[in-house]
Amino acid sequence: MKNHVYKTFLLTLLVVVMLIGLFYLPRISVGDTTLRRVNMLSEVQKRDNLGRVVAEVRADSAEGIVEQVLDSAAVKVESAVIVDSLPEGMVGIEDFSLVGREMDKFYSALNSCGSRLVRVAYFGDSFIEGDILTSDLRHLLQSEYGGKGVGWVDIEHIASGFRRTVRTSASGWAAHHSNDSHGKGYRASCAGISGNYFIPAVTGRVKIETQNNVYGKELSEADVATVFYSAGGGLDLTLAINGGEEKVVSGSSAMPSNPAPVYDTMYVPTDSVDEYGDTIMKKVVVKREVQPAVSSAPVDSAILTEKVVGPVRSIELKAHGSSRFYGVAFDGHHGVAVDNFSTRGSDGSFISALPVSTLRQFARVRSYDLIVLHFGLNVASAKVKDYSYYTRRMITAVNHLKQCFPSASILIVGLGDRDQRGADGGFHTMSGVKELVAYQRKMAADTHVAFWNLYEAMGGDGSMAKMKENKQANLDYTHINFAGGKHLAQLLFDVLMNGKSNYDKR
Repeated sequence: MKNHVYKTFLLTLLVVVMLIGLFYLPRISVGDTTLRRVNMLSEVQKRDNLGRVVAEVRADSAEGIVEQVLDSAAVKVESAVIVDSLPEGMVGIEDFSLVGREMDKFYSALNSCGSRLVRVAYFGDSFIEGDILTSDLRHLLQSEYGGKGVGWVDIEHIASGFRRTVRTSASGWAAHHSNDSHGKGYRASCAGISGNYFIPAVTGRVKIETQNNVYGKELSEADVATVFYSAGGGLDLTLAINGGEEKVVSGSSAMPSNPAPVYDTMYVPTDSVDEYGDTIMKKVVVKREVQPAVSSAPVDSAILTEKVVGPVRSIELKAHGSSRFYGVAFDGHHGVAVDNFSTRGSDGSFISALPVSTLRQFARVRSYDLIVLHFGLNVASAKVKDYSYYTRRMITAVNHLKQCFPSASILIVGLGDRDQRGADGGFHTMSGVKELVAYQRKMAADTHVAFWNLYEAMGGDGSMAKMKENKQANLDYTHINFAGGKHLAQLLFDVLMNGKSNYDKR
């Protein structure tokens, strides 16, 4: 009988050679997922939390391996940081203000919300789309300090179909969004504070209804509804409240071939406020030479408001003629209002292109006590570590807001966790996330505003995967759902209330 043991040896050698060859094949990616490399030594190699092989260190090292760290002078923060005293486990707000404390402006305003409306503007990307996170933050603040209404509602929005806090149905509008800036005729000079504007195509109609299926009475009706728009020639505008009779706000009649001068009545903001803290408008009559082609007359840049005192459960708006509309706000007379300004696919830099004159007008007719900037989802990349190009643009946006809203606290919320499958088969923080958060923190320091590290507050590495296991995040391990928004809103509310408590003690 012949001895065939050598064949077993040859087969084993062939398998080893094949495995070594597979190790050196290029990595294959499917979508955002990179397939694991074939590595027969994977079980004996020392790795970091993303499954990457790390270098050995001296035998006397306590850890035995070297963790990857972000070591760049570009993200070094030298500014003095103020952090309130914190209960165990809480990630606090870092305050980089050079004069006083940045968040104290908001905390001081909360002490006056019994007699006026304290407003919060929350800017973000698809992470907060559909009023996710902000709806629960609004509920918590209104439960603590009072207030009614859902706040700002765009005339049209891509998330209208699944926003649970308000129901919107619109037709007949030419919609212009900041994320359409590379086409569709968008002009930043025409945009409102949300970055969007809406022009009646022929006759624009929108119906907005309050909801009480989630948060109950504070959203079932508002004390006041305010329409924000800029008027042009020939504007016909009617409003109907709670399904009632239409009220003509602005009207035009047929124009003669040689029209005589007419007088426009406008309302211009003053420096005074009423008992609810809203800006008092002054009536101004302006003579205007009317041209025969009224519908093509240019739109005035003045931000006008039309207020309806409630209780308001629904509002129907119909507009025809030359005009730009921005949105409708549902508020209480006092307490807290939280406006959700979500822009899918945005990095937030569109804010710097909004006209200073427009933002200053909004600062008069809808002033804010806290402005939150929560972006980064569309910036983070597994292939990028240097985000200075992005923070340079955002520093311009932050300074833009500081110039136009000097009485508002500005809080930058860092990017939360975003996970991908590592070489070890588990889900870990995507490479690039922690680097971007470090750049966002430095951005807050460079602009002397406040910063909250959401990534750390969530739990750090792999925390999005844990939220997915708890049915608080989506299958992309990137976006949260409403349950996740409730969880994160509670974290933010708790740290805000801790800061408020420290402010009151001081």
